[in-house]
Amino acid sequence: MTTQTSGDVVPEVRELSREEGVALFDKTTRKLLGISGAEFLVRWDRGDYEESDDMAITKVAMLIPFAR
Repeated sequence: MTTQTSGDVVPEVRELSREEGVALFDKTTRKLLGISGAEFLVRWDRGDYEESDDMAITKVAMLIPFAR
């Protein structure tokens, strides 16, 4: 759902529970990278993606706060 204000379209914001955030992170990671969210975090912490410019990795990395 969106809200129209002064010509701008503002998307509805909904706060996620901890469980919903983790599920969103895992689902997105599986869709974009074909691995679990937990596996991504292991690889991320190990530094496997430091030199990557892959946009899918960037998108998943931006969701890390939902998983931690």
